[in-house]
Amino acid sequence: MLVSLVLALILLAPVDRTPYSEMDYYRQTMERLEDLEIAGSSAGDTLAVGWAKINLTPDQPVPLAGYGKRRGAQYTQVHDSIYVRAFVFSNRAHKAVYLTADLLIIPPLVYEALLQKLNGSGFGPDNMHLTATHSHSSIGGWQPGFVGSLFSGEFDPVIVDFIAQKMADAILSAESDLVKASVGFTAIQAQNLVRNRLVGDMEGIVDPWFRMMKIVRDDGSTALLTSYAAHATCLGGSFMELSGDYPGALVRAIETDTLIDFAAFGAGAMGSMAPLAPPLSDLEEIDYMTENLIDQIMLLQSVIPMNYTTELKSSQLSVGMREPHFRIATHTRLRPWVFRQVFGEVQPTINSLQIGSQLIIGTPCDFSGELIDPIDQRLKAEGIYPMVHSFNGAYLGYITKDQWYDRNKYETRTMNWFGPYNGSYFSELIDSVSNKTVRAR
Repeated sequence: MLVSLVLALILLAPVDRTPYSEMDYYRQTMERLEDLEIAGSSAGDTLAVGWAKINLTPDQPVPLAGYGKRRGAQYTQVHDSIYVRAFVFSNRAHKAVYLTADLLIIPPLVYEALLQKLNGSGFGPDNMHLTATHSHSSIGGWQPGFVGSLFSGEFDPVIVDFIAQKMADAILSAESDLVKASVGFTAIQAQNLVRNRLVGDMEGIVDPWFRMMKIVRDDGSTALLTSYAAHATCLGGSFMELSGDYPGALVRAIETDTLIDFAAFGAGAMGSMAPLAPPLSDLEEIDYMTENLIDQIMLLQSVIPMNYTTELKSSQLSVGMREPHFRIATHTRLRPWVFRQVFGEVQPTINSLQIGSQLIIGTPCDFSGELIDPIDQRLKAEGIYPMVHSFNGAYLGYITKDQWYDRNKYETRTMNWFGPYNGSYFSELIDSVSNKTVRAR
């Protein structure tokens, strides 16, 4: 009895429900926000764009990342190749990169290695926007520690270097092929392909928009930068082949079956959002998602208003958080030192990248699609078209709507590591970073 009591005192603590606006981390983040410098302006030359893709498929099988039930097993064969895809934007006065990879997330160690490889290139934290497709059937082995091994298999630093090198190669290749371009934006209403997996569509909402930025270069080549909220989980945990899931199939279809030369997919606000399809096999579900999106993409991309712009801005804000924990009951958590012991430290950021009237925001988490609509509406009222992405190079778990925090669900109990009120906190930060970016001269 005494031993149990001592262990409880050592390991357990109540959940801290102090309002976030009263916490030191909030005050410190607001101070950093006040001093945040927005790189770039609208004072440069006409925007030029380059793009490139690099095959990310390993030479031999490695662990699959995405589902704990696989227990770190290696893939059995390659179903479809995975890629890193990069855009570089430049108005001569400033340059920035948008990169997406067919990975579960952008692993923190990969992000750090990428920064080292790009040292001296002019690319760094304040002008790099990273995201992933969130495929749950892509390569793992990139995260040390107990939690890392659960989701990505046995850690291998060679894999970290391999991914980072492919990313660096894609960025530098894209920069070497800059051509002046016009840009345009639209969004497709695709509510029939996404559902609320956290609380269901009767209680909750979805982010229904498939967002696209079109780029037409003066040499006649075209590209689509796309984003959607439905999780890339058409392929389940029993699927043991390497694959980019439906995002990989979709960009292949765009590049093969349309007049678009290059396409990329970035994970939108995928928290709480799942793909919606009739009862089908895993691979049939990929076909269903792809076929239902490609027709709408083809219909609308051809009528997107295109404009030249000189506006290119970017930033990165370091975000303070409540102490981390694993929650074991509604009001009880393991102490923060336990989390740090099995997961390590997290250094989250929020990124902004403005290209003309298009504003891309990067978050360090599975950001919930339930939080998008107010952000969307506020920015559109100012003539700004937003894309909010998940997985920007750090990982906090899930950021969900505050009212669901005490639900005993995977997203709100198992993977919600930094306490309550983070839906409101991150929404406030995104609004603040967006306003500061848009208003910068």
